[in-house]
Amino acid sequence: MAQADGEDVELLTKPLRVEQKRIYLNLRENPRGRYLRIAEVTGTNRSTIIVPASGLQDFRDLLDEFIAVGPSDMVFTEAPAGGRGRGRRPDRGEAGKQPLTNRIFVGNLSWSTQWHDLKEHFSSVGEVVRADIFTETKTNRSRGCGMVEFASVEEAAAAIATLNNTELDGRVLHVREDREPVSDE
Repeated sequence: MAQADGEDVELLTKPLRVEQKRIYLNLRENPRGRYLRIAEVTGTNRSTIIVPASGLQDFRDLLDEFIAVGPSDMVFTEAPAGGRGRGRRPDRGEAGKQPLTNRIFVGNLSWSTQWHDLKEHFSSVGEVVRADIFTETKTNRSRGCGMVEFASVEEAAAAIATLNNTELDGRVLHVREDREPVSDE
């Protein structure tokens, strides 16, 4: 219950560690009502979002959907104009939909993985037109991710479905649709 002087009262706190991030979930209450405060701490940076009690069920539904579908299979679309919230959110019912591009993003690559290793690994699901490893501009060192372009959208979809969470050079790959716009080279 909120204090008479209008200060927030912390009802429940749960810390969570995800990779290199610390996340704190705080259920709080003030004279206006209850809310969930989610704070993310990465090094010296801190980000916070507030979810009012009226939005907690929607928030939970989205989390449940995200967990059920898996991050690499989520399809994001712009929220409709005038809708609640801002930015991008999952379009319900579109999970598992084929990608809109024949290019896929591959993350968590070993620094020693070369473009031809990537091409060979992904050629098991279709015709690989191009495979690139993203590198640092100045040092030419691998960034640990890359892009594979297939001859068709269907082959790209098969690669996402088949090769996500497979191992290459001792690393478990994260495979998803490439979201970067095509640049004219």
